[in-house]
Amino acid sequence: MKKLYYIILGLLVGLVACQENDKTDFDSNGAVYFQVNPSSWSDTRDSIVYSFAGKDGDSQTLNVQVNLMGEAVNYERHVRVVVNSGKTTAQEGIHYAALEEEYILPAEAFSMNIPVVLYNKDPRLEEEAFQLVLDLEPSDDLELGLTARTTVRVIISNVLTRPYYWEDMYMDGIFGPYSRVKHEYCIRKLGRDFPQDSDEYRTNYGIWKAYGKYMDNFFYENYPILDENGLAIEPWL
Repeated sequence: MKKLYYIILGLLVGLVACQENDKTDFDSNGAVYFQVNPSSWSDTRDSIVYSFAGKDGDSQTLNVQVNLMGEAVNYERHVRVVVNSGKTTAQEGIHYAALEEEYILPAEAFSMNIPVVLYNKDPRLEEEAFQLVLDLEPSDDLELGLTARTTVRVIISNVLTRPYYWEDMYMDGIFGPYSRVKHEYCIRKLGRDFPQDSDEYRTNYGIWKAYGKYMDNFFYENYPILDENGLAIEPWL
């Protein structure tokens, strides 16, 4: 049943691609494309914002998902990902580790992750963001899939940013309107940052709901705490 679901999904991908005039040719070997938001196939964003703020250590691994377009097979296939040097402002060895020549799409798999190692070694990350642009390339086994999803941008910084899923997960109702100062206090008081992806947040929704109530009470008892714009952070529950 699960395999049938993914086959149907692959066919739907092709149908939608034609309807959006986002066409590509691929043979029976299949094709691949980036899936920036693993939780929503219809999310066509091409960028991942990654901040080291609130995280320990000087390196982190970011998993970038690649999806298969077509049928799974009973043998491994190779996926090629390269750095687009013309559009990349990040520096290898300073902001990210060198990529492998090829990555493996396992047998019977419809998706896989590209592990991108990011570094927090550059003090400039506290003042500006650097961009790592990755392009999929055809391999001996796989062609390129949806043309609008063969490139992904990773924006690297050491500045707190609002989680990309804040609106989709209705987090205003749990943590109130976002501000960087509120974010900083959440990390200090909770001892952790918001999850990197929406799946983790959704899985632990009950815990984060309790955290939201705790932080609301904190801002109530310590009122007024001013945000980065000089405005008082109002309790929201």
